[in-house]
Amino acid sequence: MHTELTDEETADLAEGGRRPGRGLRVYAWLYAGVMYVVAVVYCLQAVLAGQFLSGVYGALSWHQYGATFSDVLLFCGVVVGVLLRWRGRGRVWPLWVAVGLLVANQVQNAAGAGRLVSLHVPLGVAMIVVAVLVALRVHRVGQRSGGGEG
Repeated sequence: MHTELTDEETADLAEGGRRPGRGLRVYAWLYAGVMYVVAVVYCLQAVLAGQFLSGVYGALSWHQYGATFSDVLLFCGVVVGVLLRWRGRGRVWPLWVAVGLLVANQVQNAAGAGRLVSLHVPLGVAMIVVAVLVALRVHRVGQRSGGGEG
């Protein structure tokens, strides 16, 4: 099976000595996996919060574990976003999405710990919407960035 290389890929191959695109695909799959799990965890967080508000008080502990797990996932998302951008020469938006969600997650954690429900609930809804939208668009992560495009 022989595949024709573009001029850019030929130049990349001459510089680095390896076939371009493989790292991009690997990082794109890793990023997609992380972001799919983030979307699922965020949706589960809403279920756990609803259970807690309905009187299942043990759900609050699981809600806290979910917050910690989403922190870890988003940190991994930032690392993979950096690798995707600079090692894989991919787009920059996945990195900014992961950083933005990580920062929002920290604000969310502080609002939850401080019992600021008027901030915690709407921010949680917004984070779920962003995570689901990213999960729906994440298949575009594996495209190379062109010129100044992000």
